Order: sequence, then structure tokens, then C-alpha cells
Amino acid sequence: MTQPLPKIGVVIIGINVSRYIDGCIRSVLSCDYPGDRLEIVYVDGGSDDGSPELAETFDNVQVIRLDHPHPTPGRGRNAGWRALSTPLIQFMDADTTLEPGWFRAALPNLGDRTPCVCGFRRERHPKRNRYHLLTEMEWGYEEGPCRYFGGEVLLYRYALEETGGFDAHLVAGEDPELSRRIRKTGWEILRLPVPMSTHDINMNTFSQYLKRAYRSGHAYAEIGLKFATTSDPLWLRELLRITVRGGLPPALIGAGLLAGYPLTGLLLALLVAAKPFYALKHTARTFRCSTGQALVYAGHSAFVVFPQFAGVIRYLAGRLLSRPLHNSLS
Repeated sequence: MTQPLPKIGVVIIGINVSRYIDGCIRSVLSCDYPGDRLEIVYVDGGSDDGSPELAETFDNVQVIRLDHPHPTPGRGRNAGWRALSTPLIQFMDADTTLEPGWFRAALPNLGDRTPCVCGFRRERHPKRNRYHLLTEMEWGYEEGPCRYFGGEVLLYRYALEETGGFDAHLVAGEDPELSRRIRKTGWEILRLPVPMSTHDINMNTFSQYLKRAYRSGHAYAEIGLKFATTSDPLWLRELLRITVRGGLPPALIGAGLLAGYPLTGLLLALLVAAKPFYALKHTARTFRCSTGQALVYAGHSAFVVFPQFAGVIRYLAGRLLSRPLHNSLS
């Protein structure tokens, strides 16, 4: 007798995602998996654009409205999976759609030692502008056993129960942080060489780019320093890279001015900042892209460390002054 397919609970989180939530939910409902084996929860972080009301138009979707002045992705994900009783949980962000065959591809790879599997995320409009192109390039993670998953992952419920779930206080980086705790139990996270989801970064302005970089720098600092002295540091290398390449050029310029050698300081700063341009061939091979695209990525890598370094400084200042960064609905 064929064993019935396991029930999967799908947790979708979002804030002001009215343009996405319908498509996200429909992608789950139309996937290659029996509808009676799926339960969907949408957790809204405090929208004012009608997102929860749109989700409520689906009869088989439970909507949870977070009542918290500082919503975080971890807080939303925790509320979602704890409202479910299914043995498997699929996490999603509302600005993504699920690939139709993802569940069928993922289930055979789950096991006692491998309670978490993820696939590949792709951008919906990678050619819209350079911000979308860069995001598409950065979704190219390693295959096989991996260090961490992102916003979409299918995992057994017991992995969440044993680890306590997501850190609700992190403004960003909650997925890698949980991934580390899962790996520390002796479990493996597996990334399959199959498509899992399609994402829309919807980034069109320089200010959006700066904000994303700033928040990522804050996350690198918070998580990198949290595990810096452990046997399994996470994001410490990234934090050091940001600190050196984002902090050293301004320091060299300042030192040159103080010492009376401003041109020397500026030249040394440019040498440090231009490091990504020294590896264009490596970048082209890594991302399997053209030389022009490698140049765009090098420019991004050379510049992004500065707003990221500002995020690092914000985290350190918040710790020193007991004024942590919070997400806000205002």
C-alpha cells in the first residue's frame, strides 16, 4: 500500500506585499502536490496596504496579524510554524513564488540526518536593471551540503522545536543564524541543484540599494561577533572583509591629510578599494558571466562595503549605547 504524502505547512511572511501575496499563495496552491496535504499560513507584520485582507480571500489560508511595534522576519516565521501542526514546514517570503515541482524534488532528500533541504532561488526580472542583475548573481550558492539556507527552506518540524526556532530579535540574518544552530546539533543542510523559488527584489533606486547594504552590514556585525570566538564562526570572514575594505580607505585618506600627504593617502585608499577589479577573470568564471557583467559586479563589490561598514558601526554604537536597531512600522 502506498504511503500517503506527508502534510506540509507553508509559512509566508510579509509587510505591505499586496502586489505579491496573491501570486505567492496561488503558486503554492497550483504546485504539483495534493491540495489536501497542504496548509498555508500568512503572517503579516503590520501592513497598511490590504495585504492580510487579500490573503483572507483564500478559504484555505490562515492569516495571522502580528501585534508588535518591531516586527522581524524571525518573529513572523515563528508565529507561522507554531500555528501549524504539520510534520514538515516550508518557509517563504511573500515576494517569491514556489516552483511547481519543488516539493516532489525535495521530499526524497529529507532524512534523519538531513532535516533541511533548499534549492535555488532566481530573480524574476534579472535584466530589468543592474540591481536586479546583481541580485540574480548573488543567488548562486553552492550545491550539496551547505552552511546555511535563506528565506525559502523545507524542513522537519522537529528541527525547529529542538533549536527553538528563529531568533526573533534579529532585524536580518535570522535564516543563517538558525542554520548554524541546526548544524551544531549534528544535522546537515542540503542544497539541491533544482529550482525552488522565483523572487522579485523590486529594487529601482540607489536609496533602496543603500538601505539593503546597510542592513546587511548590521547583520554581518551582529552575527559575526556573536559567534566570533566559537569553533564554528559564522560571517566573521565577511565582517573582517567589510571592516578592512570599508573602513581602511577612509582611514588612509584621513591619515594622509593629517600627515600632509593627501595624494599618497588617496592613492593607497584607491588601491584597497579597487581590489575586486583585480579578479575580473575569477568573477566571470564563478558567475559564468560576461566581462561586462563581471565589471558591474566588481564595481558593486568595491562600493557596497561602505554602506555595509556604516551598518557595522551602527550595530557597535547600538551595543555601546544600548540602543539596538529595530524594524519599525512608521
